[in-house]
Amino acid sequence: MRLGWLRGAWTSAVLLACLAFSGFPAHSATAQKPAKAQAPAAVVPQADTANEVSIGAEGRYALSRSFSYLEDASGELVLADLLKPEAQARFQPVPQTGPATNFGLTRSAIWLRVTLRAAPDAPADWMLELAYPPLDRLELYAPDGKGGFSRQVGGDLSPFAERAVVHRNHVMPLRLKPGAASTLYLRVSSGGTVSAPVNLWQPAALWRHDQAEYATISLYFGLLVGLLLYNLLLFFSVRDRAYLIYVAFVACMAVAQAALTGFGAQFLWPGQLWWNSVSPPAGMAATAVFGLLFARSFLSSALRMPRLDRLMQALVAGWLLTLLAALTLPYIVSSLMVTALAVFSVITLVVVGVLSVRSGHPGAKYFLAAWALLLVGVVTLALHNTGALPSHALTANSLLIGSALEMVVLSFALADRINVTRREKEQAQARIMAEHAMVEALSASQENFRTLLKEREMILENSIVGIAFLTPDGRFRWANQAMLEVFGAGSNELTSMEPFYLSREEYLRVGGEVAACVSRGENYEAEIQVKQYDGTLIWVSLSGKAVSERDLSQGTVWVIINITRRKELEAQLVRTSSEREAILNSALVGIVLSVNRRHEWVNEKFAQMIGSPREALMGQPSSYIHPDLATWEQFGKEAREALITTGSYISERQLRRRDGELFWVQMAGSCVQPKDPDSGVIWAFLDITERKQSEEDTREAMEQQRALNELRTRFVAMTSHEFRTPLSGILSAEELLRHYGNRLPEAEKLEILDSIAAGVKRMTRMLDRVLLLGKADAQMLEFEPHPLDLRELCQQLVEEARMQQPGSLCELRLDYTAATEQGLYDEKLLRHIFGNLLSNAVKYSPLGGLVLFRVRAEQDMVVLEVEDEGIGIPEDELPHLFESFHRASNVGTIQGTGLGLAIVRNAVDIHGGTIDVRSSPGSGTTFTVRLPARH
Repeated sequence: MRLGWLRGAWTSAVLLACLAFSGFPAHSATAQKPAKAQAPAAVVPQADTANEVSIGAEGRYALSRSFSYLEDASGELVLADLLKPEAQARFQPVPQTGPATNFGLTRSAIWLRVTLRAAPDAPADWMLELAYPPLDRLELYAPDGKGGFSRQVGGDLSPFAERAVVHRNHVMPLRLKPGAASTLYLRVSSGGTVSAPVNLWQPAALWRHDQAEYATISLYFGLLVGLLLYNLLLFFSVRDRAYLIYVAFVACMAVAQAALTGFGAQFLWPGQLWWNSVSPPAGMAATAVFGLLFARSFLSSALRMPRLDRLMQALVAGWLLTLLAALTLPYIVSSLMVTALAVFSVITLVVVGVLSVRSGHPGAKYFLAAWALLLVGVVTLALHNTGALPSHALTANSLLIGSALEMVVLSFALADRINVTRREKEQAQARIMAEHAMVEALSASQENFRTLLKEREMILENSIVGIAFLTPDGRFRWANQAMLEVFGAGSNELTSMEPFYLSREEYLRVGGEVAACVSRGENYEAEIQVKQYDGTLIWVSLSGKAVSERDLSQGTVWVIINITRRKELEAQLVRTSSEREAILNSALVGIVLSVNRRHEWVNEKFAQMIGSPREALMGQPSSYIHPDLATWEQFGKEAREALITTGSYISERQLRRRDGELFWVQMAGSCVQPKDPDSGVIWAFLDITERKQSEEDTREAMEQQRALNELRTRFVAMTSHEFRTPLSGILSAEELLRHYGNRLPEAEKLEILDSIAAGVKRMTRMLDRVLLLGKADAQMLEFEPHPLDLRELCQQLVEEARMQQPGSLCELRLDYTAATEQGLYDEKLLRHIFGNLLSNAVKYSPLGGLVLFRVRAEQDMVVLEVEDEGIGIPEDELPHLFESFHRASNVGTIQGTGLGLAIVRNAVDIHGGTIDVRSSPGSGTTFTVRLPARH
C-alpha cells in the first residue's frame, strides 16, 4: 500500500550512491520533490483561472501539466466543499517544469482540477489512466449530465477485482459530451509518494499502447526466468555455490520488480492485499541480501579484502533485519531502513568492484559493468521522472532495461568464472607436470653433462687444429696433440710460445697486441710466420680470447692452425693471377667480369674504350656505359634471357664513352657457370665504330646513287616530254613553211614563226632552270643582296603572273602589311621564288578563285605567303614536293617540269630562310616563306 514511498526511497538511495561515487554533489530524489509542508511553496503562483484542454480526435492527451491543484492537509474535504467559491480560489496551477503532478512524501490529500472542452466531432467515450501503480487511493468526479457528478474509486488499497478496467495502472472509463466543456476533479492520497501522471486515452489507442508496454515487461520477466533456470542448471552441473546465490538474487529481483510495475498485483497476487503492501520492501531487502552474498562469493572478498568483507557481512545482517521489519513492523520503519542501507550497500559494492578490477580479479570487470548498467538505468529513470529527459520507450523503461542488462552481464561473469576455473585447473596440472619434467630433466642433464665433458675432452684432444690454454704470463697450461704437431714438438713439453717466434721483438710485439685485445674484451686474430722445433719456418693462424672477460687471471684460450700450404698456394695464385691479368690487359678486345650487372674487373683495353682509369670502372654498375637507363634495362632483359637459354649472348650496339660520345661495339658474353648469369658473366667488347662508319658511308653512297638514278630517270622522262612537244610544233611549222609557204597569207606565216619562237623559248627556259638547279646543287648559285623596295617588287611579280596567263580565271591580290618596304635582298632569287609560286598558284587553279599574296612582319622575320584555291596536293606527296623533277599525281594534263619548287627551296636556303606548305586535295595550297629582315 505504501509502494510509492518505498520505490522513491529505493531510487533515491541508489541515485545518491551513484552521485556520491562519481564525485558530484549528492541530493536525494525525494529531497528535490515538495514534501508535505513544502508542497504549496514549491509551486509557482498563477492567476486563479481553470485550465482548459481542447479534446479532438487524437488518441492520447497528457493532462499532468494542465491540472490546477489544492492541498487538503486534513484530508476531510469533500467535493461539495471544493465547489464553493472560496475553495475554487485556492486552486493553483501545477508547475510547468520538473515533476509536475509529483507531490512527493505527503500525508495530505491532493485535489486536481482540469476542464476538458470536447470538439463537436470528438468521441464521447474515453479512458482516464493514472500511470502510477503504487498510489493508495484515488477518486474521480466527472459531470453526470444531470447537473451533478459521478464518482469512481480506485487505488492499490482496493482489491484488484474491483477495478473498473483490468489494468496494471489505474484506468477508469470517462464519457465526455461533444461540443461541451467538462470539469473533472481527481482526489489522490497515499501513505508514500503522491504522484499523478494522468493521460486521457481513446480506448483503442490505450490498448495499442498497452501491447507494447506489456510486451516489454513480459520480455523482461521472461529474461529473468531464463537466466534463473539456466544458472540453476549450471549449479546442478558444477556445484558452485555462487550460481545458487545468483539464482536466488534473480528470483528476489523478479519479485521486487513485479511489485513495482503492478504485474504482481495483476497476475501473481491479485487478492493478497497484505502481501501486495509488504512485497516491495521485502523483495528489495531479499534482493540486497543475495546481491551482497553473491558479491562476497564471486569476488572472494573474505580472502582479498577482509575489512570490506566484514562490512558486507554487517550489511547482510542489516538487510535481514529490514526483511523482518517489512514483514512485522509498520511500513515506515522498513522504508527508512531500505533508504539508509541502500546508500551504504551500493557504495560498498561499487568500491569492492573497483578494487577487484584494480587487483586483476577474474570477472571483476563484468561485475563492475553490471552494477554500472543498473546505476545508469536508475539515473535515467530519475531524470525522466523529473522531466529532464524526454519520455519514450528507452527512458520510461530504463530501470527495467538496466536491471535486465545487469542480470545478463552477471550471468556472463559466472560463465567466465567457469572458464577461469578451467584455466586455473589446467595451469595447475601444467605446473605439476612441468615440475615433474624439470626434476627428470635435471637428472638427465647431470648425466648428459658428465658425458658432454668426456666428449669435449676427446674432441679437443683429437681436434685437427692446435688448441692450448695459456696463463696470463704466456705459459702453456694445457695443449692438445695437434698443437704439438704444429710446432713439431713430438714428445717434448711445451712451456712457452717465445721459442717459436722469429725474434724476441716479434714475441713482445704480438704479446702487447694480445694484452690490448684481451683488456678490451676482444678476440685476437693474426697470421704470423714462426719456426718449429727444428727451425723450419711455417705460417700459422692465431686466434685467441680470454677464458673469462670478468676474470683475466684465468688466462687465455688459443686456436693455432698451420696455414703454410695455404700461404704457398696464395703466393702461387698471386703469380698466376698477375700473369693472366697481364695477358688479358694486353688483349686487343675489351674484357669485363660482371656480377649482378656490376663490373667487378675490367682490362686495360676496355678502360681505353670508355676513356676512364680501370680503378674508376671496377665496382661500378654497368649502366654507365649505356646511352640511357631504358636502354640498359632493355639490354639486361634480352641478355639475361639469352644467357639462361643458351649460355651466351652476342649483339652489336652503341655504348657511351666517359665524355658522352657514342661508339659501336660488338659484344659477346658467356656465363661463368653454364646458363647461370647470377654466377657472373664474362664480356668481350670489340670496337666496330670504323666498320659501322664504313657501312654507313656505303649505304649513303648507294642511296645517293639510287637517288641519282631516279633523278636521271625523271630527267629523261621530263626532257623527252617537254622537248618533244615544242620540237614537234617546230617540225610541223617547218613543213608548213617548206611546202605551203608560197601559198600562205603573210599573217599565217607570222603566226607559224611565232609558234616556232615560243617553242624555242620554252626549251630555253627549261634549260635555264636545269642549269640554275645544277648551280644550286654545286653551291655555285650567287647571293648578291642590295637595297630593294620589297612592296614594289611584290606588285611587279603579281602583275607579271597576271600577264603570263591572261586567260586564267584567277583573281590575283597583294596584301602587304609589313611595316617596312626597304631591305637587303637578292632580287633575282626573290623573282625565282615568288615568280614560281605565283605562276604555280594560277596554273594549278584551273577553275579560278582567289590567289592571295600576303606580306607581313613577324619579329625579325619577313613572312611572305602565297595562298590559292586550286587543286591542292595529296598529303603523302608533301615530303617529296621540293625534289627535282617531282610533280604531284593529281596535276593531270597541266604542263610543268617539276623543277620550279626545287629552285624555290634552294633560293630560300641561300637567303637563310625557311619554306613551309599546307595543302589538301581540292582545298587549295598555302606556301609560307620566312626570310630574315635585313636593313
